[in-house]
Amino acid sequence: MRPSAKPQIILIYPKTGMDFGSTVAPPHAVLSVAAPLDKEGYRIAILDQRNQAITRELLQSLITSETICIGVSSMTGTQVKNALKITRIARELTDGKVPIVWGGTHSTVLPEQTVAHPDIDVVVIGEGELTFSELIHALDAKRPLKDIKGIIYKDGGLIFRNENRPLMDIEELLPVPWHLVDVDSYIHRDMYVKHRSRVLDIGQTSRGCPFRCGFCSSASIRGRKWRAMSADKALDMISSTVGRFKLDGLWLRDDEFYIDRKRAFAITEGMIKNNIDVSFYTSGTRVDVFLGASDEELLSMKRAGAHTLKFGAESGSQRVLDLMQKGITPEMTHKANRRCQRLGFVPAFGLVIGYPTETFEDMDMTIDMAYALKRENPEAQLETMAQFTPLPGTPSFALALEHGLKPPQTLEAWSDWLFDDYDIEGLKLPWYNRDERMWIGNISYMSILGNALGNALDSVGSMPLRLLFKSISGPASAYFRYRLEHKLYRNAPELALVRYLRRKLFYESESTMT
Repeated sequence: MRPSAKPQIILIYPKTGMDFGSTVAPPHAVLSVAAPLDKEGYRIAILDQRNQAITRELLQSLITSETICIGVSSMTGTQVKNALKITRIARELTDGKVPIVWGGTHSTVLPEQTVAHPDIDVVVIGEGELTFSELIHALDAKRPLKDIKGIIYKDGGLIFRNENRPLMDIEELLPVPWHLVDVDSYIHRDMYVKHRSRVLDIGQTSRGCPFRCGFCSSASIRGRKWRAMSADKALDMISSTVGRFKLDGLWLRDDEFYIDRKRAFAITEGMIKNNIDVSFYTSGTRVDVFLGASDEELLSMKRAGAHTLKFGAESGSQRVLDLMQKGITPEMTHKANRRCQRLGFVPAFGLVIGYPTETFEDMDMTIDMAYALKRENPEAQLETMAQFTPLPGTPSFALALEHGLKPPQTLEAWSDWLFDDYDIEGLKLPWYNRDERMWIGNISYMSILGNALGNALDSVGSMPLRLLFKSISGPASAYFRYRLEHKLYRNAPELALVRYLRRKLFYESESTMT
């Protein structure tokens, strides 16, 4: 977009909550839908609330008579809350004359409830690249919306849902339109690839996941189908982005990068052949897929720069793993941990507590497994022990309903649906009493302070600030790590202050922390 030109399309990515350091990745949700329209020559502005304040004055300066629509991305929880605030301002400024379009995971799984909100005109359901492009063409030409697949919209006070759109061919994805954002604001020293200073989340080389994990919304959005771009296209994407921005590290945000091991091997061998000197990590690695790979395949990954592998270990209780339909065992997680140590990878383990019917004996087994993994492999990293959060569209949502869940009935009510905060009122975890919910909240917070906080602070770019923060947080981290490892989580009144500060700084504040 020319500096003097006003945008025809405004795309907004609201704050998500814990937005600082390397947690602030590029807003791929809006970049991907912008790509086709940018190629056609539409003028597009992308506003990311995580690194700039989105004020009434800013929106007013961008909105003109040429504005075709305002698009807003939405994930369940804090992002919905911030999206609604921005949407309300946009509606007031345009007096309803500019369509407001929502997309993203939350809108996809609850499209009827979302579009029923008075400030929202259209919801894009599922992948938006093709749908949003067709929608813009129709709005620009003032054509009816009835033939556009993949949307639900209002017309004359009534709501109409069109035919669903089939999943797209990933090979047809356009390059990321990096010129629409300030890329340097997303390049960080990373919490996982700590020995590199220019690390960027470059996007996905594949989409979806074929597995059946009960807590995951991927199935409802992408139909439990895994689709990948060719190894050549993926390699070109990696090579061009690394060269363009002089990266020394990257994040591949594929749900499951390693499912097709032949493809993954071709990509990593290509990176070696082309002398792409980076360290990288991926969003999701299953222990069974990792254990099924040969040493040759894994060592190729290692030579190509694979550094951290994020595993969904989920639980130390086999009963709970079976309930989740995870398809793994705790022993498989231990085997993957030991293999990572032998081959030189850093494993990072994600864990979940509070599943319907899960007992505190089950949760203690998860805590025991977590610290056994750490003793077994001191390089292993422990992620936040996230509280199970029932999400519409997931297989486990029906199970949660059976155990007393009463889901929110309005879009606004989903604003506080957070996966790592206390459920004091019993809205998300009604199968536990108040004391038990406090214990679960304590476990989650102790895991953040004892395990995850240090990793997050490692991503602070300034060395003096990083050392200062870590020197201050170090004793507290050691204290909470000890308490959690020894399961002393039932009485922790000091966490009330931590929770208050966290909510004020991250979940309720509209200021940015970059």
